[in-house]
Amino acid sequence: MSILQKFKNSALELSSVQTLCICSMMLALRIVLGMFTNFTLAIVPFVKIGLSFIPVVLTAMLYGPVCAAVVSGAGDVLSIILSNPTAFSIMPGITLCCVIEGIIYGIVLYKDDVTLKDIIIAKALVLVLCSLPLNTLVLSLVMNMPYFTLLMYRTLVLVPFAVVEVFISYFMNKAVKRIDKKYLGKNKRLS
Repeated sequence: MSILQKFKNSALELSSVQTLCICSMMLALRIVLGMFTNFTLAIVPFVKIGLSFIPVVLTAMLYGPVCAAVVSGAGDVLSIILSNPTAFSIMPGITLCCVIEGIIYGIVLYKDDVTLKDIIIAKALVLVLCSLPLNTLVLSLVMNMPYFTLLMYRTLVLVPFAVVEVFISYFMNKAVKRIDKKYLGKNKRLS
């Protein structure tokens, strides 16, 4: 399936009430995980790691890049607003990176037979295109820190955690395949 076809099918998925309900649940899960599971290391306080990628990856596997981008971007904004309503600290650059991450996951993982190789490729693309260069650029501008110093620290933390994310995503993929066949009826949806 071509990239344009994936976008088209993903956008058409939004016409289903079932898809809207599941995407809403994934958005709620993304907000909760964004608020409560993100943490920073004491030695590197400007690197945040957490489990908020899980609903984005699940949405990408089930419904493609459009739905995953909405869940990722809206989840970022809403988790910031709800976790700290007094300090409106939304960074549009970080939110844009979240949207791009959802698109990348959706492009790579939106097909019937996702393999470990696909998951590794998706995570590598997210790291190389978003998490390391773009997020680091936004943070270096906001924190007034040298870009390459910040990039080095973030690389030392994010690359090992990416391995953990790949394994979590791989095991989620196995569960998604079983759930999708049994309950969501992938054969009845767009292919």
